[in-house]
Amino acid sequence: MSIVIAAIENHRDSEIDGLCRKYLQRLNGPWKTELLLLPAARVKEPEKQQETESQTLLKNTKPGDILMLCDERGQSFTSTEFSNLMQKELATLRGRIIIGIGGAYGFTPQFLSQHRSIRLSNLTFPHHLARLVLAEQLYRAMCIAKNTGYHHA
Repeated sequence: MSIVIAAIENHRDSEIDGLCRKYLQRLNGPWKTELLLLPAARVKEPEKQQETESQTLLKNTKPGDILMLCDERGQSFTSTEFSNLMQKELATLRGRIIIGIGGAYGFTPQFLSQHRSIRLSNLTFPHHLARLVLAEQLYRAMCIAKNTGYHHA
């Protein structure tokens, strides 16, 4: 039972990396969580970039994995709703939950139609910040599930 944040990225940001590590370390007790950084496609055409990066993410999935994609048009959740979703998926999981953060142009429409899409915010974030927001929300979801008091709503 594990969660993978799979992010398409080319440039590292040591400050964001450190903050993400902080949340991922806190998660690894109850919810084993890891970060998988995948290379961005080096092509000029947005459609080709979407296709290449969608395939890169797909190649990193295994039978039994559940794939969720971060997308600006995805389903919105409150933190409590997201916690409930994660608990439900983890309870029936045979593989891993992989949450993908796409490149600059996201994923192909076909790929998005085949998997659950989630929206982190109505705002648009750079990739590094989206990864940090997702890591914190996973930590918050676990705290809500465990009723630790971290989430005050």
